[in-house]
Amino acid sequence: MKKKQFWQYIAIVVVISLFLGILIHFSTILDQLGLETRGGSGRPGENSIVDTIAEVFISSMVAFGTFILNYFIIRPLDSSIRSDTKRVLVSIILTLISVTILSDSFFAIKRILSDSTLQKSFNLLYTSRDIFTGMVVLSGIFFIKTVYDKQSIRIENEKLKRENLLAQYESLKNQVSPHFLFNSLTALKELISQDPENARSYIDHLSQVLRYTLQSNQSQTRYLFEELEVADSYMFLLKMRFGTNLVIEKHINEKYNDFRLPPLAIQTLIENAIKHNEVSKRYPLTIIIETNNNQTLRFSNLIRERSYPDYSSGVGLANLSKQYIFLSGKDIVILKKNNEFTVEIPLLNPVTIESNNS
Repeated sequence: MKKKQFWQYIAIVVVISLFLGILIHFSTILDQLGLETRGGSGRPGENSIVDTIAEVFISSMVAFGTFILNYFIIRPLDSSIRSDTKRVLVSIILTLISVTILSDSFFAIKRILSDSTLQKSFNLLYTSRDIFTGMVVLSGIFFIKTVYDKQSIRIENEKLKRENLLAQYESLKNQVSPHFLFNSLTALKELISQDPENARSYIDHLSQVLRYTLQSNQSQTRYLFEELEVADSYMFLLKMRFGTNLVIEKHINEKYNDFRLPPLAIQTLIENAIKHNEVSKRYPLTIIIETNNNQTLRFSNLIRERSYPDYSSGVGLANLSKQYIFLSGKDIVILKKNNEFTVEIPLLNPVTIESNNS
């Protein structure tokens, strides 16, 4: 990454240096084209085309060399290096010195190679040109550093934000699993006292569900068909406890089998319905699970609140909502209408999930 940024910096300063070289000798270039400029002679050919190209190249090289010098002073690609007063003063002084030395050296070499007998004497125009070059280089280097520092801060903030969200997500998953385990063990305790024979089958199915629970914590989402398979084992556990007093109907379109959802989402919603409604021979509870054309999984049941409701910490649906917001930016939909309670959870397209995680 640093190597790529360095070459990007080189490409930028090459363009700026070339532009600066053309700008400094713009009047001479126009003269070569036969265009009269203010302060120019208006006589083409006073300088040869080769001389003009050489002067543009030299001025560009002076600017480029000064950019490279400042790369090691200002460190524009290192956000940990701050441009304090001392560093700025050193940069200004060395820039002016390097511009003067490089300019005099390059043009001296040019005069030697061109066998010119004219010696460069002090000229205010040359000094102004050197100062202008130094100012452009300093402005460019500090502008590049400012842009890069802001970009680094933005990237760092996004990284910290994502790490924070990931930490919150892991915390949410860890809250879901103990909640499920507590309810399962409570049901097992009741079953042992009521039906010891079937308690062994209950333990077998419970072990399968718990194994899936431990494995599901290793990923952020699971396939719908996987959730449905473990939900069948979970529903078996519930049937052992409630018998015919609990009816769970599933109407699943197979085209959604490879869509994804947070681990244990189905169990969480089934638990939520049982926890808040009476399940008895007098008032059996029917939970309907069905897929909709709007790419959601819908849970619905008639509301029959318990006379003595179980304690609820309220984390089940809240955690599920936060997981969906983290994974896709979508939220679950909770409705109470005509004595019916419904929850719709999005089914996440695997392609969308992969692109968000990349």
